[in-house]
Amino acid sequence: MNTTDSPLFVFAGGGSGGHLQPGLAIVAELQQRLPGSQFLFLCSGRPIDQQILSAAAAADARIRWNVVAGSRGSSGLYRLMEPLRLSIECFRAVRLLRQQRPAVVIGLGSRASLAGCLAARMLAVPVLLLELNCVPGTATRLLSRFAKLCLTGLPLAEEAFVAMHCAVEQAGVPVRAGIAELHGELYVAEPAQPRLLVLGGSQGAQTLNAAVLQSLETGTTLPGDWQIVHQAGDRDVAELRERYRQLGLQARVEPYLREMAEELRSATLVVSRAGAGTLAELACARRPAVLLPLPLSAGDHQRRNARLFEDHQAAEVVETAAGTATVATELRKKLARLSGDAEERQRMSIAAARLAVPDAVQHVVQRVLEIITASD
Repeated sequence: MNTTDSPLFVFAGGGSGGHLQPGLAIVAELQQRLPGSQFLFLCSGRPIDQQILSAAAAADARIRWNVVAGSRGSSGLYRLMEPLRLSIECFRAVRLLRQQRPAVVIGLGSRASLAGCLAARMLAVPVLLLELNCVPGTATRLLSRFAKLCLTGLPLAEEAFVAMHCAVEQAGVPVRAGIAELHGELYVAEPAQPRLLVLGGSQGAQTLNAAVLQSLETGTTLPGDWQIVHQAGDRDVAELRERYRQLGLQARVEPYLREMAEELRSATLVVSRAGAGTLAELACARRPAVLLPLPLSAGDHQRRNARLFEDHQAAEVVETAAGTATVATELRKKLARLSGDAEERQRMSIAAARLAVPDAVQHVVQRVLEIITASD
């Protein structure tokens, strides 16, 4: 184990911003507490991982990343080859970690976390897991058999505890410092210029993009003075910009929004998927939202996450199991009503703030440091 003045912290996982951004929030806190620390992300080969981690590494030379895991496939042949594929990934991760000698490996969830955490097990490196959603994923349940601790973000569904084989402790979802700081303000007022913020996320952006555009086609969904900022993913940017132009709507469409704290501060209402990371950011920023859970998310976790926020009156949910036209119709109704009801938005904002855990990252880092100390 690396016990020098420059400990190495390894993060295993990826495949979406929802997996990587909490890891980067932990990195920022560790940099404050242990300035000489080094950081290595073992991620998937998905473009979103490269996009997020390349930007982080360019900003801080102490952050490195390696593609260790492949992306999940659905074909019969892919599933048949999965044991061999995972064995190769574990061999690659063992070789890398043996050279690097990390102090701890932190599993961020998803299939991409398996190789790094299994390699840590083989090398007797302590493993800590993050499970941010209401329902633990398959990888988290498997890895819990040899992890020291699993820190959860949103409250776990009661039945989920049965599937966990290590100690479980709720810590909240680590969010970026600039977003956590929004919660510390006495009141995050609505912006003078009303704005709809659309967050497609790195998964499922296309279906959400289509539903949003269809909901706005009548021209009566939003008041005429509203602006739109739309994070669309890489594939749909040009098409969406043209569609908004044809509809005569004021819209800024970007593949990825880097300054999310400022985007949330400037938002009047948000349309989003329901990953735990995004919901935690909405809560810290006190922003009312309409949630469209990603259909067929693992364990239906996005729907469970969204219902938690709806039950606390912090958001409204559009069921996404139906076709795009049906989803768009329901979304249109909610946007038309909420865009014209400032009092309801204010009530949702207050309810969202009650769900926030702005100091979650400090709690997580404290547990990480305790595990390292106990392993020395």
